[in-house]
Amino acid sequence: MSNIPNYLKVYRKRSPLQQGDMLSISGLLDVSSISRYEKGQREPTKEILLVYHHIFNTPIEDFFILESQVMIPRLIERMKERIKELEKEDQITLKNTSKLNSLKKLLLD
Repeated sequence: MSNIPNYLKVYRKRSPLQQGDMLSISGLLDVSSISRYEKGQREPTKEILLVYHHIFNTPIEDFFILESQVMIPRLIERMKERIKELEKEDQITLKNTSKLNSLKKLLLD
């Protein structure tokens, strides 16, 4: 369970749809499931994320803006560590050079 809020509820509240509507559309059986997903008490399934994605025409990442912002620095650090590992002299191969170039490009983007 995430302690960082998701934005499922925000997108639903911006629309005229209520939790009961989302329940009906999603095919879930209990409105409390929608409530738990929206409150962050339960991790949304990929099916629920896709329902909200299609209904509200928004990228799935937008439902987790804060969580993504927390994750990005850790991801960058791990990518830098992997680059260092691949740059070790005994690791330099054609395949690893391709990986290095790809990781370095990602860091620049």
